[in-house]
Amino acid sequence: METKPRGSPSSPKEGAQEICPPGLLVFAGCSEQEVSLAKQFWLGASMYPPTESQLVLSRGSSQRLAVAKPWKKPGQSDLLEHIKNEDIFAKALKQQESEEKEKYLKKAKRREEILEVLRKQREERISKELISLPYKPKVKVHQEKKVLSESDEEDREEVKALS
Repeated sequence: METKPRGSPSSPKEGAQEICPPGLLVFAGCSEQEVSLAKQFWLGASMYPPTESQLVLSRGSSQRLAVAKPWKKPGQSDLLEHIKNEDIFAKALKQQESEEKEKYLKKAKRREEILEVLRKQREERISKELISLPYKPKVKVHQEKKVLSESDEEDREEVKALS
């Protein structure tokens, strides 16, 4: 004798009806076995929301991004706000330009100070060289003595005689 677990359907027809209520799925021209298998498949393949979406957030926590404010036609108040924003931007730009100018002026001043120190050091070095110049040994410049050949001397004498 065949034993069936409790609550199991006694026929395939009853099993198909228990799995899915009648009237939701229509399988025309199919055998009852194909209908029950199809119903089981479609019940298993139904899309349930993922478990992450079923989690409950605690109060005060939000995972959504801020929603953009709706766009409205510019009116008088928007125009004033736009002008204020432009004024703030212009002031910030002026302040930035003045800070850059101040920075470059400081660099120019530093450069002038360095050049002045270098000029001073050069003058001191030159004055020390001038003081020590008479006491330095004189460097002999080698002058090449021209050795004239006898024929060259004769040629010169002839040229002098002609003139």
